[in-house]
Amino acid sequence: MKRVERRASTRFNVDPVLCRMVPTGPGLCVLRNVSLNGAFFLNHTPPDVGSKVKLEFTEWPLSGYKLVGEVVRHGLGTFRGFAVFFPIPRPRLLRAVYHGELNN
Repeated sequence: MKRVERRASTRFNVDPVLCRMVPTGPGLCVLRNVSLNGAFFLNHTPPDVGSKVKLEFTEWPLSGYKLVGEVVRHGLGTFRGFAVFFPIPRPRLLRAVYHGELNN
């Protein structure tokens, strides 16, 4: 049976990029994939579904880049972590992780 994609935007797997929750949450997060309106982060103790999360990237090409979004689901299978929905599309995030540049 063919799997139906629930997301409005296509997601893209990316090279891992470290980030942290602000204020500091439990451990670092690792960016796993992105779309125009969201991202999935690997993390062993994800924040509650429905909570707002502030993220700050700590590695190039996103060093110092900050995002705010809502936790919409947990990934508890192969990749433990959480998915974040951004209320405003983030094309700069996609450009940065795919082209190694983040223009301010």
